[in-house]
Amino acid sequence: MAKKIGLVLGSGSARGLAHIGVLKVLHKENIPVDLVVGSSFGALIGSIYATGMDPEEVAQKFCKLTRRWSITTFFPRFHISGFVGGSMLQRFLHTFLEDIEFDDLKIPFTVVATDIETGEEILINEGSVKQSVRASMSLPVVFIPVHYNGRILVDGGLVNPLPVNIAKEMGADIIIACNVIPKAKQIAKYIGLRKKNWRFPLDCFLRPERIRLPNMKKVLFQFISVMEDKILIANLREAKPTILIEPKVGHFKSAEFHRAKEIIACGEEAMEIAMPALKRVLNNS
Repeated sequence: MAKKIGLVLGSGSARGLAHIGVLKVLHKENIPVDLVVGSSFGALIGSIYATGMDPEEVAQKFCKLTRRWSITTFFPRFHISGFVGGSMLQRFLHTFLEDIEFDDLKIPFTVVATDIETGEEILINEGSVKQSVRASMSLPVVFIPVHYNGRILVDGGLVNPLPVNIAKEMGADIIIACNVIPKAKQIAKYIGLRKKNWRFPLDCFLRPERIRLPNMKKVLFQFISVMEDKILIANLREAKPTILIEPKVGHFKSAEFHRAKEIIACGEEAMEIAMPALKRVLNNS
């Protein structure tokens, strides 16, 4: 009996575009995928893949995103529940997922979200794919939560940024997981969390070093990075994937969707490096 191959795509905002590179290599190598689990941005890429769309076509669409698109999509439109309403994101999701239901997908797919009232991990595999993905991507404070099936749902990365255990529960024997969450220290370095704050040019000679405190946005994203990193480490102790792909994307910022081509290439490179190990596992199964 052939073993089931499960694909797990984790959270990571724009860094999650590396998932597309992983998919391109799997598609090129004709590696079959029997089920997909996605959290946050991984839910978006996983859902698109589960529709049967060619990864190369997916890459081309994302590579058309501009810096202006990122600014417009994440531009604050203040609401009592979040800074961003998400209407632009909703329209973007519609270009890929339209009104597709889970029953319409070509590959079994599960979305991970978080019930903000109870803190529960919510698994969605029925109903509207677009709405479930929108819920899983609803980063608290940034995006307005989604009311879905009587629950108020937010980002799946809060409880399970790389849901390997869910793929196992779904019956996957071989699990390929792509993690794009960099270490918190790496994120702090690239977003410039610490900056010197000189009032005058001679301050460096007359006064001891002063550090300007980071702004609210940087603190928020660093907080999320620390939280996801800690949860990820704890979860991987409980459930380890067969093959763990970790593209080198830590130097990209969370909203740099206009750098899709570079980020996707990082995913391709990481998957190419891991391919010999994956083939050994498949040949021995």
